[in-house]
Amino acid sequence: MAKTSSSNQKEIEINNFGGFVPLWFLNSYPFYGNVNQCSDMVNIDITDPNVLTQGKGLSNLINGNEDTAHDGVVDTLIRSILNVVTASNITYAIGGNKLYQLSPTTVTKSTTFPHTIDKTGVTGEDGEDIVYYNSDLYYFYNHSGNAGDIGKYNGSTFDETWGSVTASGAEPLQNAPHQAINGGDSCVYFANGKYVGVIDRTTLKASELDFWDDCQVVSLSWNLNRVIVAVNSPNITGSNFNQSFICYWDGVSSSFEGDPIEINGRIGALYTKNGITFVWWQDASASNGYNFGYVINGQIKGLYRCKGTLPLYYQVGEYNGFVMWVSDGLLYLWGAYDPNVAVNLSQYLTSRYTTAVGGIGSPFGDILIASKGQIDQDTHYSIDKNSGYTKNSSWKSKAFKMSGSNYIFQIDLIFVETDPLSAGARADFTLTYNKGKSTQTLSPIVYSTANTTRHKITDQSYQVEDFRLDISFANGSTTNPVKIRSIMISGHFVLSN
Repeated sequence: MAKTSSSNQKEIEINNFGGFVPLWFLNSYPFYGNVNQCSDMVNIDITDPNVLTQGKGLSNLINGNEDTAHDGVVDTLIRSILNVVTASNITYAIGGNKLYQLSPTTVTKSTTFPHTIDKTGVTGEDGEDIVYYNSDLYYFYNHSGNAGDIGKYNGSTFDETWGSVTASGAEPLQNAPHQAINGGDSCVYFANGKYVGVIDRTTLKASELDFWDDCQVVSLSWNLNRVIVAVNSPNITGSNFNQSFICYWDGVSSSFEGDPIEINGRIGALYTKNGITFVWWQDASASNGYNFGYVINGQIKGLYRCKGTLPLYYQVGEYNGFVMWVSDGLLYLWGAYDPNVAVNLSQYLTSRYTTAVGGIGSPFGDILIASKGQIDQDTHYSIDKNSGYTKNSSWKSKAFKMSGSNYIFQIDLIFVETDPLSAGARADFTLTYNKGKSTQTLSPIVYSTANTTRHKITDQSYQVEDFRLDISFANGSTTNPVKIRSIMISGHFVLSN
């Protein structure tokens, strides 16, 4: 908030920290936005609106990092993480030709898991998704036969060709994305090229809902007692124009209901939370970036324009009441921890490796994120959970315009209020001003035995046309963070030359 005590004095207080200003990535020095919003952030936690602090770090699950010691068991990029538990502290994940069993701390290493998907007569098995249905695990994969299949695990035996051989109505799947969801009508629905397929107990219907020949079903969700289907058309690699759409299907009729919701562009994913179906899509003309919004009353309502790669069905989910997704290795949170708090968009953590990022989930409460990277010409795979705090963390306020035709602003004092600090806690501050042309290093906040919670980071005078305050936690601690409650900038206006 801004306070003016006299005609030439002004105080700016930043608290109740918000997320990014709109279109934060278009301008590094934005005047547009609310006082408590930021022009940029890297790995910042504002899930508690009372404080701004470092985002979460990562720790790999035991056996979950195929590092330089090669002592892990994850040797493929995990694409999909089952977001429910199938037994106490047990869930599963799939990627490449491996089916993994997970606990909150460990990737199982046994005679059974990881399970290698090995269909007779083909190679290149590549896991797409996994679903738990009627006490059995169904896993979807493509292979070198230019087709797909469904495997089944009943807790003791694996049937690698349940979809193509064993099931009633067995047939091969299309070579395509195969997101699978549990419907509220006791069926499983899955994407299958230009079709939506159904598993109804022991029966497979691989092409139950049929779209046009140049279509590809890319994501599914369940809401309003219907399957919500996202379709990209035409399905052409490198196409920069798609007449894509979202439609509703009752799971029984031969066609979808009503008119489709059309999108000029490419859809990445759907996700339903608390009766609201969210959608990530890319405009037809976009070269980099995507939109985040939701489906309502036969149309798409945009919430934020974002930068980065378009999230896919296995890269979206929820965490602690927030909608989460990953793009370019960065995990974002949107929403609020409580309905009485304003919603915000923030960037919360970063994947361990950045060559490729796989699936995300939170089946045990913590965030799980899979990634792939190159170290010394070696390929490494990992699945990690959020743990502790990262020092790769920074925050930049929006820019404040402080000048007019005949006056500028003189900063007299910058004051920061924090929670009590512990050993190792540190935050460094930089004043960036005059359209970013000039910078000034300010006093850091560093833990001391006095353990003050009120910190004067400068009482020197700086005459500015405008300014931005930057915070870095690079010299801080991974266990004892600095939690900032408010920032106060006070000064007065002076005549310009």
